[in-house]
Amino acid sequence: MGFSILLPIRVFQATFSIVIIGLSGFAYLPPSPISFLLFCGVYSLLSVLYLGLVSKLFPKTANPYAVLSLEITNLLFWLAGFASLSVFLSKLLFCRGSVCGAARADVGIGACLFVSWIVTVALLARDAIRSGGFEGFRNHVGFLRHRRSGSGSHHRSPSRGSMVGMSAKHPMPLPTAMMAKKEGGYSQVSLA
Repeated sequence: MGFSILLPIRVFQATFSIVIIGLSGFAYLPPSPISFLLFCGVYSLLSVLYLGLVSKLFPKTANPYAVLSLEITNLLFWLAGFASLSVFLSKLLFCRGSVCGAARADVGIGACLFVSWIVTVALLARDAIRSGGFEGFRNHVGFLRHRRSGSGSHHRSPSRGSMVGMSAKHPMPLPTAMMAKKEGGYSQVSLA
């Protein structure tokens, strides 16, 4: 298994989640969006730990739907967190000092984490689409990417050997004939 782009993204997410926890803890105001960003940091850190450890230690028990739900909830939590804190800060009459600076840093880092979760959701969707669903995605739960089997050529699996036009990657029957353009119109050409 080769190196994946997800490893540096997960390290970025874990590191900046810890930074958000520290900044939000410093600028903590109980009923404010800062406490929600504190929750987002803890949730994101636990999610990154789950996504990384499950793929390494228990790859066969990794649930792709749990991965998808963690990715999407993190994306939504970070969007809500940094947007609500930025609106909260914009409505303040004055904002000075180290607490306000920490809250502004929370907004910037929260926006960066939101973008990083967009990237990981896009990578998840890309691999799910390329593998034909979540069945081929099972080995790509956390840090490592799955190996692609074959060179992309259409070959018949033993269970579908007698079916003409079937592909191992795509169980949908391929067309056995196509139309070829002739001088006076179109004619049917057999592919089988």
